[in-house]
Amino acid sequence: MKKIMALLITLGLVAAPLSASAHPGRTDANGGHTCRTNCAKWGLKDGEYHYHNGGSTKTTSTPTTKATQPTPAKSTTTKPAQKLPGTLKVTVTKLVDGDTFKAKVNGKEESIRLIGVDTPETVHPNKPVQPYGPEASAYTKKRLNGQTVTLEFDVQQRDKYGRLLAYVWLGNAKNPKAEMLNQTLVKEGYAQVATFPPNVKYTDSFVKLQKQARDAKKGLWAEK
Repeated sequence: MKKIMALLITLGLVAAPLSASAHPGRTDANGGHTCRTNCAKWGLKDGEYHYHNGGSTKTTSTPTTKATQPTPAKSTTTKPAQKLPGTLKVTVTKLVDGDTFKAKVNGKEESIRLIGVDTPETVHPNKPVQPYGPEASAYTKKRLNGQTVTLEFDVQQRDKYGRLLAYVWLGNAKNPKAEMLNQTLVKEGYAQVATFPPNVKYTDSFVKLQKQARDAKKGLWAEK
């Protein structure tokens, strides 16, 4: 009889911890779960994650998943055009009209617009050919075609169309006797003054030359 009682006591001691660790509730793939109700009855804290039914009896905090940080999007901002030196020698490759041409600049063909002057239109998509436009284009072509010239830049190097804005020197710009094509076009009546700040370095001389051409009725001023 004593042996039977001892056996029952032993079985009771083993069953106690098993029942405490095997309370009702579904377990996850790791063999454990989070206690939600009657936790104190099982010797647990509310919300405590633990294992049972053969799993480890070690309790842990509820596992969390580390948030994945989004990959920053690549910037699509266009790099601003590189600022060029104050003067630059280029070779003319093509004439567009009386005040615009193309040239090789650092290995790339660029459109060049003469600063401070405006010749009559010949290739404008929305305007007819204007009086004295063909003559102005022919003159500029004769002076620039295939030539190496010096571009002199002012405060603003490019216009809203991306064209380079320049005073065009035929020869060395530092030579006091060098000829600036912008001035010649106004002086001979092929162009009139068109000033757009902040590029106003030679505006005074352009205005003076235009008055002389108009008084002499040169070029486009002949019938005005």
